[in-house]
Amino acid sequence: MTDFGASFKKARESAGISLDQIAIETRISTRFLAAIENEEFHLLPGGIFNRGFVRTYAERIGLDPDQAVAEYERLVQVREPGDTLAPAVAESPKPQRNLYPIVIGALVLLIIGFYIVTRQSGNTAQTAGQPSPAVAVTTPVPPEPPPTAPETTAAASVPTPSEPEPVPPAATAPAAPTAPANTTAPAVPAPPPVATGPAIVADLEITEPSWIRVLTDGNPTEMILEPGMTKKFTAQNSMTLTIGNAAGVTLKLNEKPMKPLGASGQVREFVITPQNVKDIVAKGR
Repeated sequence: MTDFGASFKKARESAGISLDQIAIETRISTRFLAAIENEEFHLLPGGIFNRGFVRTYAERIGLDPDQAVAEYERLVQVREPGDTLAPAVAESPKPQRNLYPIVIGALVLLIIGFYIVTRQSGNTAQTAGQPSPAVAVTTPVPPEPPPTAPETTAAASVPTPSEPEPVPPAATAPAAPTAPANTTAPAVPAPPPVATGPAIVADLEITEPSWIRVLTDGNPTEMILEPGMTKKFTAQNSMTLTIGNAAGVTLKLNEKPMKPLGASGQVREFVITPQNVKDIVAKGR
């Protein structure tokens, strides 16, 4: 360990300031501050973030920020920001291997379903065949009437016209009173009052590498984003948005664009609620 990390620790202790206090004031995690003091640079995000953390920390404890950054760069070869994200890309194939059990399970379900359907169709075919013999039995019945006197059949044929009298059942047309169904139509207007969306919507467009920390309704999220990426966060009650590289992020709140947030490497934080979101947008435009 060189004098680099020791100088930070000595200056901080001389000022009587704890790591937790500096973390609150600079919005830099105590884990990253301790990594700078211990020269454990592999624990830092990498690239522009490391230089920004060193500069901000040095300014807070009274060290020369330019000299601190220069000394840091002499101690470690700065990696390209994109390299820090490479491990995350390498992990992406893992979820694909987890798809095999799902695919196999789906195939098993399809085979079982096909078996059940074919079995049911076979049973229905058998039951459908049973009624047909009953029809064959009834067919011999009609030949018996001919032995009776033809006159009686004629008489019998006369009443048959009276059979159409059951037509009155057709008068069931009064079922038209189904019109009352139209009375359900008034229920349609009820849906309009239902549409409610999130009270807070933050849209981020990344132009330079930047780390982001978001607390939406008590749910924390922290990530490192690359240029060209976009992110949307929503909340109903509150949102705390911390941006590690103010110059690298374009922000919209509730679809209202904000002016540039700050300089490269500058840390900005916004505490947003449904009550103050309009004021923040008005001040930031």
